Amino acid sequence: MGYIGAGIVGVLLSSGYLHMTLELPMGEMDQPGAGVFPVLVAGILFVASLSALWEGWQRRENSPALDLPEGSDGIRLLKMISLLLIYFLAIPWAGFSLSSLLFCMLVIRLLSTLSWKQCGLYAFLMTATLHLIFISALKVPMPVGVLIDFFRS
Repeated sequence: MGYIGAGIVGVLLSSGYLHMTLELPMGEMDQPGAGVFPVLVAGILFVASLSALWEGWQRRENSPALDLPEGSDGIRLLKMISLLLIYFLAIPWAGFSLSSLLFCMLVIRLLSTLSWKQCGLYAFLMTATLHLIFISALKVPMPVGVLIDFFRS
């Protein structure tokens, strides 16, 4: 029932999200507008939700139940969820680039045994790549952040 519930919620959320994003300008092929990326996200969420629904319908009564991680894996999962929540809350305040840099560095550190220096380097490379693709090439407007705006003025 969890798969079916998650699928239904996902289909409803993606449909509502798609409805809201269709009001954004799509732009032209050489200069995409603000609505292109959210439409792609809504489509991916919709397909993933349909997959969850399909999986829920296909499950048999005798299939094994889903086990949640325990011990250190459970703690790591909770840390990952916490980092995602903090990241989404930090984007409006610290901006896309700074939030992404810190998020990537903490996630890499959480999931690997690399040093802080290596985590920082990889996080910088990932954030710079995202910046080049989305902000420079695709011209997607990303949040600058209240803190950065404050220090600019």
